[in-house]
Formats: sequence, structure tokens, C-alpha cells
Amino acid sequence: MNVQALRREVARISRRLWERGWVANHDGNVTVRLEGGRVLATPTAVSKGDVREEDVLVLDGASGKVLSGARRPFSELYLHLEAYRVRDDVHAVVHAHCPVLCSFAVAGLEVDPAILPEAVVSLGPRIPLAPPALPGSLPAKQQIQALARLFDVILLSSHGPVALGADLEQAYLRLELAEHVAGIQQRATWLGGARRIPEAWLDPLLKSRRKAGLGPEARGLSPAVPALADAPVEELVAALVRETSSSRPS
Repeated sequence: MNVQALRREVARISRRLWERGWVANHDGNVTVRLEGGRVLATPTAVSKGDVREEDVLVLDGASGKVLSGARRPFSELYLHLEAYRVRDDVHAVVHAHCPVLCSFAVAGLEVDPAILPEAVVSLGPRIPLAPPALPGSLPAKQQIQALARLFDVILLSSHGPVALGADLEQAYLRLELAEHVAGIQQRATWLGGARRIPEAWLDPLLKSRRKAGLGPEARGLSPAVPALADAPVEELVAALVRETSSSRPS
């Protein structure tokens, strides 16, 4: 897909977020990674319902500097750039304020994909709730660097979800599924609580996930890294930050 077609796709996904009520005011942002270290991005201070293809910016993926476009980039660009830095397979990121997912985020609760078999295959067995961190701060950036290595959807405390994908459609569909699962989990609590699928189902479902080329093991991560995925999230982030720091050349 050429750059102009991708601009249209960014605008289309932006409008879809607005139409579904997953963003309000100037909420949310959408990016696509291009060749040559460039990134397409929605502009700041524009409703996602009003984004047109000519509004979509071309940015330098390292600095965030505007290479093409008349508007300004959004302040949450780090959510996207940090994910791109640690995931070669990710070429699109969507951040929104989906109401049910955000309800879990502000309540301090994790959404559990393991209540539905299909969600385990598509999203993995966990959507982590990142520890509270001021947007734009070093801890906020480190959270994305750490959690994006293992997970395709991350829920930011008191904030909202970030969905990663090989392309825009996949990132959007992962966000859609996460919001759907959150809605089912929320409703199940009104009926006495959501039950996880039987433990015996998890291994076959995760094998199907790996066979589909999804998840950290399919990407060839060391077995020690996916093994961290069930740890308390603060411990998980700290361990991955330490590992990333120690692996950098001195």
C-alpha cells in the first residue's frame, strides 16, 4: 500500500474510532510505520471524526519531527514510538479511550482475555494493566518498552488501551476485541463474576496462537521472557526494564 493509500486508511480508522464512541473531543491517536524510519500520524487538536487524509502527518520516527503536513503531532507520540522501537513486527498502533476498557483502567482492574477461547488465540492470555505513570514521563515510556515486548494490547492505568498490529486493521481489530471482552467481563460481574476457561484449554489454545505466528514465542523471544508474562505487572515491568538496560551496549 502506498503512502497516500495509508493516509486514507489512517483517516478511515480515525473516523471509525469516533463513530463507535471510543474517542471524544481530541482523544486518541493512530500511527503507521513507513519505510525509511518515517511514521504516519494523526494530528493533535482535531476530532478523530474530522481527520481527513490530507491532515495525516509524516513524522521522523526517531525524533517525532514533522517531515510533511501543516498540523502538529500529538503529545502521546511516545506510546507509539516506544512500541516500534521494541517490536519489528509492529507497523501500526492505535490508542483510544474505549469506555469499557477505560472503566477497567480507572478502577485499577485487569481485563482477562482467558474468559473466552477466541480471545486467548487472538490476544493472548493477558491484557496487562500498566502501573500508574504520568503520561510522557520516563516510567510511562519504560512501561511501553517493557510491556510491548510481550503483549499486543496494553491497558494504561487511569488512561486507556494501546493496541499494536502488523497493520492498521489488525491493531484496530485487537482493540475492538479487547473492548468486547471487557464488556462481557463487566456484564458477567453483574451475574456473579466471570469464570476463566478451564486451565486444560490454555495450552492447546496457545499452541494455536503460536501456529498462527502470534505471541512472543512465535516471534522468537527467549523462553525466559514469555515466562515473565504471569508476574505481577510492577514486577514484570521492572524485570523487563532491567533486561533491556543490561542488553544495551555500554
